[in-house]
Amino acid sequence: MPELDNYELEGRLNAQREVLTLLLTRLVEGGDTELLATIEGWVDPEDHQEDPGAVPNEAFAAEGAAMLEYRLIAEQVRARSRS
Repeated sequence: MPELDNYELEGRLNAQREVLTLLLTRLVEGGDTELLATIEGWVDPEDHQEDPGAVPNEAFAAEGAAMLEYRLIAEQVRARSRS
């Protein structure tokens, strides 16, 4: 498989997010609000304050990016289902 440059990767991920958001919106509009609540539950509200001297590093980058994506998808689904 050829390597993807950053622009192609970003475009493909954005397209996948749009399709996923559309599918989830249809499910929520059909009455499945438990699914959206589950996704929102994946967003970790912790700010890693259990060790105030610790500085987050690359080990938390993927986890943080995933939580941000969960939040963004849930927000888009809520906004579209209100329209």
